Amino acid sequence: MKSAENLDHIRGVIIDMDGTIYIGEQLFPWTMKFLASLEKAGIRRLFLTNNSAKSTAEYASKLRRLGINLKDSEILTAGWATMHYIKSETSYQRIYLVGTPGLRKELEEGGLTVVNGDCAEYEGEKPDAVVLGFDMSITYARIRKAAELIQQGIPYIATHPDQICPTESGNLPDCGSMIELLVPATGRRPLIIGKPNARMVDAALSRLSTSASQTAVIGDLLPTDMKMAEENGLTGILVMSGETSREDLENSTVIPDLVFENTGELADMLQIRNSEPSS
Repeated sequence: MKSAENLDHIRGVIIDMDGTIYIGEQLFPWTMKFLASLEKAGIRRLFLTNNSAKSTAEYASKLRRLGINLKDSEILTAGWATMHYIKSETSYQRIYLVGTPGLRKELEEGGLTVVNGDCAEYEGEKPDAVVLGFDMSITYARIRKAAELIQQGIPYIATHPDQICPTESGNLPDCGSMIELLVPATGRRPLIIGKPNARMVDAALSRLSTSASQTAVIGDLLPTDMKMAEENGLTGILVMSGETSREDLENSTVIPDLVFENTGELADMLQIRNSEPSS
């Protein structure tokens, strides 16, 4: 049963982007109402995406173009989280990248060296790690070189596990599909950084300065957004404005705490909470 009381403990929200607040290049008509309701309720926000195609600055620019006023620090991408993991928990410096220019920018701005640039080949010593992300200009030569390095036992990291990337023209193969492509040849699976994994949650809670019990995940995907909430002690709020169907929800082993048609309906619930007299 949906109730404003279910939201009383929430002090911060992790907000998925695509399918939750926009689709493609269009904000949903209820998005600004939802964001205003968070501000009125004094709830901190963090926009989070598993899509590693763009850098933090590129995502911030997109949201501002769509009409959302925000700081760059209010965005957390799987690409940034991957860079942060490498810098804070490993000694890796030289990275062989299968990913977009946006991901390369994220890694390089964090102080890492991408040894192959836009090419498949690299010069100098063997790289310290292979990083796999969403790549819209992938070539067989780059996949082949990555497979060779992975088979040699080099540390292997992927930004996120999503198998498809929804677009206005249909679904595209995402990073998870590239992971599966490499398994038969390499016999290995990577360390995955993005949703639903705990490293993404730790980075988000640090940004929000909230505890897991005070934080909700708002998103449209059961296997990433809601699984991240379920496995890490956060409140899971599913919106049906993106990829999840009613059939998906009925058959899912991941159970959200709350389900709304969209964030506009959630905004209405927050307005009820805001209008209730404090005891």
